[in-house]
Parts: sequence; C-alpha cells; structure tokens
Amino acid sequence: MSQLVKYDGFIETAGQVAETPALDIKGQTLEVLGNIEALLASVGASKQNLTRIQIWLADMGDFDAMNAVYEDWLADVEKPVRACVESRLAAPEYLIEVQAFAYLK
Repeated sequence: MSQLVKYDGFIETAGQVAETPALDIKGQTLEVLGNIEALLASVGASKQNLTRIQIWLADMGDFDAMNAVYEDWLADVEKPVRACVESRLAAPEYLIEVQAFAYLK
C-alpha cells in the first residue's frame, strides 16, 4: 500500500498511525505528524504546502492534548483546513490517525 500519492501537484497521504502505540496521545500525535512531515519531504513538499488535515481520535476526550501538539507543529505556517472526528481505529492501542493533503506547484 502506498503511504503517499502525488499527481499533478496534488499530494495525499494514507492515514498515519503511531509506530510506537505505547505512547500517550501527545506522543502519538507528535510521532504521526513527524511521519507526515517526512512523507511530504520525500516529494519536495513541507508543512507549508498543506491544504487539509483529517484527524480521527479514538476518544474525543483527547482533543485538547492532541490540539496543543498540533498547534505547536503548525505554529510557523498558515493552518490548513481541518476536520476532527471520533472513531474506532484499526487497533485499540492507536489513539489517533491523521491523513494529510497538500499541493505543490
């Protein structure tokens, strides 16, 4: 399965989950956002190219902690549009899944 697709300037990642699921929500969020940043870099893009972020949380009670990490991660760039919903994820140890969309001219 591809983790990223780029076509005609449009970039889309697969949903990213933590590689270290024992982490708390802040740790998983930071790890997932780092994975997204690395995927973007692999095609010459960066956080500045983000247009949309989709977030799934296993527990909406984790929203504030996740959001603090997210806001810090995007502190130096224009924020993309975002949706965040509660959902059962692929495995119970995953607390967050994030999919990113970007555009690179």
